[in-house]
Amino acid sequence: MKKLVYILALAVVSNWVYAESAPAVEAVTPVEKAAEAKKDGAKTGVRTPTGDVNKFWDEIDWNDMSAEEQKLWSVLSDGASWNKLSKEERAAATALGFNKKSWNSVPATSK
Repeated sequence: MKKLVYILALAVVSNWVYAESAPAVEAVTPVEKAAEAKKDGAKTGVRTPTGDVNKFWDEIDWNDMSAEEQKLWSVLSDGASWNKLSKEERAAATALGFNKKSWNSVPATSK
């Protein structure tokens, strides 16, 4: 028993003495991340539509969208009216610049 106590005490002391702090993580602001991504040619963020929101998004090819924009679009249901969208779908539509009027202004077959 005495030997076990000694081993446990040694283990505790060893961890305390030799424990190293975690390496400092380089702080990078979202602006710096976006600037770095742009340097690499990556598309980031969600664009804010100008003018007619439906026309704005219709003119952008899927491959020209950022990963964030593609993720938002993939959440949305085809043909669902604004009132039938789930909370998650409404949040995605809103993030893409839609509101109830602009969302419902497009025929279901074109969404």
